Amino acid sequence: MLELFSLKGKVAVITGASRGLGKPMAKGLAAAGAHVVLIARDRQKLESVAAEIADEGRQATVLPLDLANEDEIRTGIRKVAGDLGHIDICVNNAGIINWQPVLESDLGDLEQIMDTNVRATFIMAQECAAVMKAGGRGGRIVNTGSVLSTIGRAKLHGYCTSKAAIVGLTRSLAAELGRDNITANVIAPGYFVTDINASVTSRAGYVEAVSGVTPMERWGRPEELVGTLVYLASDASSFVTGQVIHVDGGLSATFTFQLAA
Repeated sequence: MLELFSLKGKVAVITGASRGLGKPMAKGLAAAGAHVVLIARDRQKLESVAAEIADEGRQATVLPLDLANEDEIRTGIRKVAGDLGHIDICVNNAGIINWQPVLESDLGDLEQIMDTNVRATFIMAQECAAVMKAGGRGGRIVNTGSVLSTIGRAKLHGYCTSKAAIVGLTRSLAAELGRDNITANVIAPGYFVTDINASVTSRAGYVEAVSGVTPMERWGRPEELVGTLVYLASDASSFVTGQVIHVDGGLSATFTFQLAA
């Protein structure tokens, strides 16, 4: 049974792999047996993650890319396919966030968020799907959404828009690529303690407020995404596609509030 979750012999590319949620996700893919191609802008940070993976007896390659640059993405993915022979798993995890009240928002900010969170995801998925389809091995596309893919949040207009778009894109990919045995799914994290949330977790009472509306009454740990990712990347999920799996401590599915004692 556990062989269903093995990624031995698979090649996985993952963006945003140098920090945040991406680092433990990349290490989880490697621990499951995949040769992981680590993608982000900072080569030094990527090499540090690759060294940690190598220390655990696993395989990793670094691929520094600017995800705002279409040519870099396409050239990089084609090089991976040429060097390693195939790509089996594409994890689009990189993303940015910015707080702006709607009346103070500008199109430049929206465009930057959409370019990184959606446009780069589309290009990555398109290139990887081409490799998967040509190889005839099928494949897995896993996109990182958010609890805010399906609910709104004040002052996060660009981010909410981008994460909702990820769901639509993923479902369209699932509809088109299923005949080629390529699945496409979304992991939608809730609130996790990572550097992307540093600006809000530093606010007095914010951590406690989020915990108070989360049924599990705490924030997630980044390593708690790994099991869901490995499931979606493996044969265990071979008939699962077009789905959004929330890993959010129950936040998106419930309504909780704290009563005074």
